[in-house]
Amino acid sequence: MKCWGIGAVAMGLAMGLALTTKQPVSAVGREQITTADLKQKIDQMSSDEQIGQLFVSHVPATTAQARADVAKYHLGGLVLFGRDFQAGSAETLKQTIDGYQAAAKVPLLIATDQEGGTVSRLSDSPSYQNTNFPSPQDAYEAGGMSSVLYQAKLTAQALKYVGVNWNFAPIADVATSSSNYIYDRTFGKDYQQTADYIKQVVPVMQQQGVGATLKHFPGYGSAGDTHTGFAKTSTPYAELAKKDLLPFKAGIDAGVDGIMVTHIVMQAIDDTYPASLSHKVITGVLRQKLGYQGVIITDGLEMGAIGQFKRAHNIASIDVLALQAGDDALLAEDYATQIPAIKAAIKAHHLTTEQIKAADLHLLQLKNKLGLLKADDYIQPKLQLSQYQLQKKSATASVQVTMPGVKANTKLNVYAKHQLVGTLKLPKSGELAMKVSRTQKVQKLTFKMAGHEFDQHLWIAARAN
Repeated sequence: MKCWGIGAVAMGLAMGLALTTKQPVSAVGREQITTADLKQKIDQMSSDEQIGQLFVSHVPATTAQARADVAKYHLGGLVLFGRDFQAGSAETLKQTIDGYQAAAKVPLLIATDQEGGTVSRLSDSPSYQNTNFPSPQDAYEAGGMSSVLYQAKLTAQALKYVGVNWNFAPIADVATSSSNYIYDRTFGKDYQQTADYIKQVVPVMQQQGVGATLKHFPGYGSAGDTHTGFAKTSTPYAELAKKDLLPFKAGIDAGVDGIMVTHIVMQAIDDTYPASLSHKVITGVLRQKLGYQGVIITDGLEMGAIGQFKRAHNIASIDVLALQAGDDALLAEDYATQIPAIKAAIKAHHLTTEQIKAADLHLLQLKNKLGLLKADDYIQPKLQLSQYQLQKKSATASVQVTMPGVKANTKLNVYAKHQLVGTLKLPKSGELAMKVSRTQKVQKLTFKMAGHEFDQHLWIAARAN
């Protein structure tokens, strides 16, 4: 601990402050980004940046256009489809994705649908044409659950290698008949067996550094294909809770990173809005009843069911409706028109800035968990009082400096009334002890560290008796 006398300069807090704070003392060079850091970063974003982060969009037709749109519209993510994988080898795709990331001010979520079996984007890549990515059903038939989990691990590693960090899988739907639209993509077992599968496969995927996503909430079951038109389920909620929702609850308990909400109308909960646009379903059921706190993303907002709903109800902006319902991320490519529409909705008090920021926080928390965010860009410099002691004619204050990447012996300038009164060298521990004279006056000190936007005030009680 380094001591330094500041002469007659006194620092002041209310006299009632305890001699030792209850807050933990952080270490110099703290690399862990906190929720407070993320919130502060969001507050520093422009409204365009805050709204742009909510869009996870199809990759535009050309690489150049994709980079331009990522930069211009501050997109939160891109989703890759078959054509993106067909464009070249795994190495080529990796370089392309690196280019997208380089264009982003905030790192992108790069997503795809890699379910295995009939929906396998990796299979479209020349590098994986001879690699089998079986469906969970086929993997289970070949070697039981161990085979399923092994395939999930290999798949996540392949995605991670090319730069995909978010997979829209596993399928948590349960189809009661092989004739159901979704059957071939499901685990092919009953509700409890599917829940057991989800509970095990989610951690395996996420341990490879790729976010998992349960879909399609609240479960297709026997409902029709919402890609082409409207689909409804009249199953009572009590029955859904014991059946279709079991795999989703298992995934939530397993810490799943994302949940995709589909466009089925849950008539027992909301007989007007599809689940993806329903506040009763997303906020009432998924957030409140099931306790989910991760990222909620819509299914594709260009799908037939949504187009049909928009026309039938004369909806001006589906994107605004989705955000009102509680979705965090919009799987949509209409950002050029809808960012202004969302801004207008905020101005008209149809949406709040707080709703946008809450969605941003969920997305940044996922990006942070995936290791996409750099501490230097998000951790705000901090200087906090850890303790002080009063002597007869002086006070000794211990303070803790927290800043990512700070090295020992970094200079810390101390100012009083804009005048430089001293320079300290920060020890490795980050803790400084400063001895100050006790006076009748209360003054403030400002600490600045060269090369950083760091201007924090520290007040310590040091009044004379």
